[in-house]
Amino acid sequence: MGPERNREIQQEKQRRANAQAAANKERQRQPANKKARQDKLDAEASADKKRDQSYEDELRSLEIQKQKLALAKEEARVKRENEFIDQELKHKAAQTDVVQSEADANQKYD
Repeated sequence: MGPERNREIQQEKQRRANAQAAANKERQRQPANKKARQDKLDAEASADKKRDQSYEDELRSLEIQKQKLALAKEEARVKRENEFIDQELKHKAAQTDVVQSEADANQKYD
């Protein structure tokens, strides 16, 4: 075997070593890439969940406001009805007073 053949063998060994080192480096990088992809998917899922929760919170808030408005409307209606009833009662009381006064006046003259 001559020096030329030894050099070829050494070059082939070096090429194989370089190829093996590159393969090892790629194997080491794959889990990191997989983890990075999974982290990205997890972050996107978390952002989606947060967005959904925020939307649901907003819907609940709007529903509560709607219920408060309906309650205020009902309270105003009841207040108006109570005022009307009070006026009616005062009117009836005044009529009763008039009838009583007339009865008292008629009794005096009898």
